[in-house]
Amino acid sequence: MSASLFTDGQSLDRAATTKMKSDQNITVLELRNYRLKPKTVERFRDLFNGQFVEPMNELNGYTVGQFRIENDEDRFIWMRGFADMRTRFKFLNDFYLNSQVWKKYRSDANSMIINSDNVYLLRPLTDVGKGYSRERLQNNGEIVVVDFYVCNSTLDQVIELFRKQYLPFLESLNVSDVTVWVSEMTENDFPRLPVFQDKNLLVTMTRYKNEREYRQKSKQIKMMPAKLDTTMQELITTSSLLELYPVSHNQKNRTAKLKGDSSKLIATSDNPL
Repeated sequence: MSASLFTDGQSLDRAATTKMKSDQNITVLELRNYRLKPKTVERFRDLFNGQFVEPMNELNGYTVGQFRIENDEDRFIWMRGFADMRTRFKFLNDFYLNSQVWKKYRSDANSMIINSDNVYLLRPLTDVGKGYSRERLQNNGEIVVVDFYVCNSTLDQVIELFRKQYLPFLESLNVSDVTVWVSEMTENDFPRLPVFQDKNLLVTMTRYKNEREYRQKSKQIKMMPAKLDTTMQELITTSSLLELYPVSHNQKNRTAKLKGDSSKLIATSDNPL
């Protein structure tokens, strides 16, 4: 009887912890865009999901999305969120310097990567001290369009324009699943993982249920009022976008054959993932 109660208590504790972590506010986000060696993306994804995601989550570095780019099969894009910069610093040290799983599998991971330095360090443009919940950011198969707006000396004006005009315009089109970000300008205290920190940058991430919705809404957005379009062109120095397509359930779960197989993995490289 007591053993059964103890087991049930453990289950409740795990459930409570899982719920608490899903509600975790994310105030720091890394958008990580890797160039992998040709024909290695499936193997890299297997290793990533089989060995790294769960240990990182346990150390409070939350993987909230994995993506691909159409017609660029050697890209692996993912997002990792943290409660704050202090948590990020602790996580990076705990995972990359001290964790046994990284020491065990880092050579295999790094052997597949050509470049992992295309990383934006972002903070949410929300009320002071608040962020987006991990549950809100978690990707569940949606297309995510990341718009980058470089606003040379005009960032405050662009933010005001977005708040008062552009975001309400999107709302009028039923485009409401939008998060807004700026660069996290606190010093990157783990320089082994370089990041982009641009004080003039504004980023939006818009989620669409599927390709059809994305294409339909994109056409409607292009038909924005002329005055709003002109003002955006005047204030935004340059803009670009990144279309992120979700990794399928099958792609993320081809991990059984790798899990626990360390026969060919020798830890010789210290470069972080």
